[in-house]
Amino acid sequence: MDVHHHIGGNDFVWDAAKAAGTWRRRGIRFEDAATVFMDPLLVLTDASRHDEARDAVIGFDRLGRLLYVVHVEFEDHYIRIISARPAEPHEEALYAQ
Repeated sequence: MDVHHHIGGNDFVWDAAKAAGTWRRRGIRFEDAATVFMDPLLVLTDASRHDEARDAVIGFDRLGRLLYVVHVEFEDHYIRIISARPAEPHEEALYAQ
């Protein structure tokens, strides 16, 4: 089942079961991960895999955590969050540039 969420003028969608698993494993709620898109200094990177186009953003969420959020944008209609995790050291360095 998909969850729909609206933050800062953007519409977000994610799978409820995937979000629950991310919360259990990593302590990150997709509601918080979506706030990374409000970070004025966010960094956009390519996260494509297996011939599927995906992007990722590195930025701070509303709780002050630097996150790596994989997503797909659908024609300016909404952003589908696929995964979220704490940024790794090389991603922290990329954000710091």
